[in-house]
Amino acid sequence: MKFNIFKAVIIVMVGLLAFSLVGFADYAYRKEALHPDVQQALHEVKEVVITGAGETSKVWDIQENPESVDIVYVDADVAKADFSSSQWNILRDWMKDGHTVWVDTERNSAFLKAFGFSPGPEMDGGLATSTGAHNVLTDVGKVSTGPGVELRRYDVPLLQRNGEIVAALNYLNRGLVIATGTIRNDKHDGNRLLANLYEFGAGYPVPPSIQDGEGVSPSGSYTVKATLKSGETLTGTIVTDVFQFRTPYGNFNFYKDEISFISVTPGMDLIELRRGDRLLGTLSGQVVRLRQPSGEVRTVRIRNLSEMVWR
Repeated sequence: MKFNIFKAVIIVMVGLLAFSLVGFADYAYRKEALHPDVQQALHEVKEVVITGAGETSKVWDIQENPESVDIVYVDADVAKADFSSSQWNILRDWMKDGHTVWVDTERNSAFLKAFGFSPGPEMDGGLATSTGAHNVLTDVGKVSTGPGVELRRYDVPLLQRNGEIVAALNYLNRGLVIATGTIRNDKHDGNRLLANLYEFGAGYPVPPSIQDGEGVSPSGSYTVKATLKSGETLTGTIVTDVFQFRTPYGNFNFYKDEISFISVTPGMDLIELRRGDRLLGTLSGQVVRLRQPSGEVRTVRIRNLSEMVWR
């Protein structure tokens, strides 16, 4: 009898654990639950997940092969102090060089400060709503989140609850930092937001809207010549629709048909618009994509780009 009771308790505990993993699955989205059009737009995203102090050594792999990883996710149970100074510098420099770090905001104030956010008080989990401030929020209205902190300084607000920002993006050099509480993939629009964040964080376009039969706007044909820092030149049509540009006066999004010239330098990037405006700042995106005359789509890291001329 005692054995049967023990067995029943174990079964219940396993069931509860399985349920919790469905709702809060380490930021993973459920591909099978997404609209077929969204599923078709998804790419393979390579991530490293750091869930405890003993896993900070994973950054050594990033140092050896920085292009083997798209996103590093830092769990709430990891403190900044868990990283040695060398490990922290590797992670920070990897991100600033054009990659993405995703930080769970619960109990991670030191991380948030180090990445340019201004964390406020801890907030309980609950229902948050989209700010609509960025295309990563495509088809996102309501999201159920876990505990986290209020964010008081950020570049792009994503989710708000009771008038306070609880999820946001920050751009540092060419890198991106995603700051959110744990997002439920089984309620409201959380699954879609997770898919959008994975794609955007890895440098891919956000999947198209599927609401009311909306689709992706046609890309059009814009011929460009791209020169890489290696001296290699590429010609073709731009697949990347939007270029994000950060200046001392604010962050701007420019569509590809608005641009005539881009120059990328170690100190400051330059963008020239068809209407004649010239702006100095930093291209915040990670990659650009060109469809070459052969039909092959070439992906180029922005840091490897020297200039692009629209013909």
